[in-house]
Amino acid sequence: MEDNVLKKRTILVIIITVLMMVAEIYFGFITNSMALTADGFHMGTHTAAFMITLIVCTIAIRNANKAEQVNAFGGLISAILLGITALGIIWESLDRFITPIEISFQEAILVAVIGLIVNLVCIFIMGGDYHIHIDGDINHEHCHHHNDEVMEKVEENLNFKAAYMHILADILTSVMAIIGLLLAKYLGLQFLDPIIGYVGGIIIIKWSLELIKSSYKVLKPLIRR
Repeated sequence: MEDNVLKKRTILVIIITVLMMVAEIYFGFITNSMALTADGFHMGTHTAAFMITLIVCTIAIRNANKAEQVNAFGGLISAILLGITALGIIWESLDRFITPIEISFQEAILVAVIGLIVNLVCIFIMGGDYHIHIDGDINHEHCHHHNDEVMEKVEENLNFKAAYMHILADILTSVMAIIGLLLAKYLGLQFLDPIIGYVGGIIIIKWSLELIKSSYKVLKPLIRR
């Protein structure tokens, strides 16, 4: 993807994410819903990640001859942030498993569904008329697009991949949260909620590590100088 196109799409995603963040925090406070409030602040971490993508895009546009390295650096920073977020999910899941707390199922499911819808909109904006399909290993991605030139640019732009994977990670956690909450609510399997969260965190860490490796390969020659 060209950096100018990525920049425009990132700005739109940031606007949507910020609006969602403000709305969740506001309604969380007025309804005393910790689920809404917590998810609102969680949206803040994604806003920070998208801001990194936007800054890197701007730098890459101004330094076209070094765009690959600049995008790789942005991908590396975002991948690290993604990994930290995943560690937070794992920690919270383990804590919830050891010390179970009462879940407000209606509010929690509502938050997860709203989050899923917002992230599906964002991933459509970022992906446009092509998509990246991840099969567990970032080195085995399959891009589908009628234009080979655009497809090649998508493969090379690690900054784009990082932003895309932040949204994919949120979609994964939303879907797994909805499944866990429904099983807990209707089948009484409340212990599955933190277990599913833990599994989701592990998957996201794997994505993060693969992206770090890909970014490092590009930056390696510069580091050795």
